[in-house]
Amino acid sequence: MTKPKDAILERTEDLPEDHKLQAQFALAAFATIKAKNVSYISVPITSGPRLYDYMTKYGFTTPKEAKADHDLFFKEVVEPNLDQGVEGSHYWVEKLHGTVIAPAEFEGRLRRQWGAIDWGQDDFMGMWVPMIDEKVTNMVMLNGWEYSNGSGEEYLQAVLMQMGRRPRSDITIMDGEEGRPIHLDEGVELMANAFKDVLSRGIKPDNMAQTLGILLKSEERFYEEKTTGKVAEPAATSPNAHEPGKTAPTVPDYDHEKIRGIAKEVEPLIRQHFPGVMAKLEATSTYDYSPINAVFRHVAKPAQEKVAYPSFKKPPQAPRAIN
Repeated sequence: MTKPKDAILERTEDLPEDHKLQAQFALAAFATIKAKNVSYISVPITSGPRLYDYMTKYGFTTPKEAKADHDLFFKEVVEPNLDQGVEGSHYWVEKLHGTVIAPAEFEGRLRRQWGAIDWGQDDFMGMWVPMIDEKVTNMVMLNGWEYSNGSGEEYLQAVLMQMGRRPRSDITIMDGEEGRPIHLDEGVELMANAFKDVLSRGIKPDNMAQTLGILLKSEERFYEEKTTGKVAEPAATSPNAHEPGKTAPTVPDYDHEKIRGIAKEVEPLIRQHFPGVMAKLEATSTYDYSPINAVFRHVAKPAQEKVAYPSFKKPPQAPRAIN
């Protein structure tokens, strides 16, 4: 079936089939975690403040340019990000009761053995976001998360869960230093300030623009529904869309007017620098595929599709010795 030319494509559509299969195996392994309390330590890995400081230092204007020298990029951005994530994970293992998932450790093992499995950002997010959707009850946001493409998407996923746009809403979002809740107006403000800072450096962070745009549009609709009782979302169209009203929201109290003030400043910037993004977001239901994360559901739920697993021949048995 041909998709409309203005459709927001699934970011996992073009991933290699073997990467999708690897993600399914990893998700199957995470599905064996049987715990009531599962904490996820969100930290920048390939982006975050270190990426933009690195780009400013060397005069790069796009992440593609910044990553061209793989060894230097790994040394100055990825490796210190991974170290921060591992250190933060160790800290929160001591503070939290229950299971702690440390993506920095998982990704560090793969990225330090670059030739073993060549996953990109979409591969990792295609695994982490559905796992958050199904397992995570505490989202711990380490310092600098608002500058991170992946952490921003993970934060958005947790917010959409709290809004009742996903099958579960029992998730808290915590500051990575003190463990206090990050209220929605604070999270939006952090992301908006990071977005404006990156733009001021002459860099166009399209991923941040989309994440922030969805966050602002989601909050606007959520508040309208809460105050009027009417559904404000466009109709969802994907076969995996979550039905409105099936999940009770759990969003902690926040300052709606503060977020609207941020939206008045930021949305024009998104429209100016990323033409068409807000128009697409305005037509997209957050119960449906979003350009950031709900698109990954088909990777998370392989049972809905037949997966072509490799066939293995049974080795021939050695003949039995006759006594």
